[in-house]
Amino acid sequence: MTTTVAMVISGFAVTWEMLLLGGLLLSGIIYGFAVGRDRAVTVLLATYVSLAVVTNAPILGRINIALGISKSPWLTLFWFFGVFVIVFFILWRSALLRSLASNRGAWWETLLFSIMQIGLFLSIALYLIPPDMLKVLSFVTLQTFTDELGRSFWLLAPLVFLGILGGSGGGRTDDLD
Repeated sequence: MTTTVAMVISGFAVTWEMLLLGGLLLSGIIYGFAVGRDRAVTVLLATYVSLAVVTNAPILGRINIALGISKSPWLTLFWFFGVFVIVFFILWRSALLRSLASNRGAWWETLLFSIMQIGLFLSIALYLIPPDMLKVLSFVTLQTFTDELGRSFWLLAPLVFLGILGGSGGGRTDDLD
């Protein structure tokens, strides 16, 4: 049984996990409304490509050896974020993606899509961290983001959501450019 740090706000116990998840959720929602649903597709694509590269490219291990980097438990997570930034900037400059990401979508689409992206990022980050370092997290958090069913949900939900919505964009065509 792990101990959790909690503070009481108006008689309600709030753990540090709840504060962190709430902050990430709020940040994701603000981000989503700032960039719009369709522009966020670039982030989603960069996320999936980065996960595929980090979990399947043997060259990363060879680069670690060549650089003399010891096997840090956080190294895979750092590689993920590094590859994500590179892929994101490559895709952001892509003319094809800019033409596809021309509208912001309806507010409810943006809200749901932002929540799904935050969940996907958390699921991937927790997957890449060694399991023994996750012992401080609550059972609910572990089940939601690292369990097979939870990880499958967060990996597939954004894709299913995009497939259901198609290219509708909520009927809005306002461009950010």
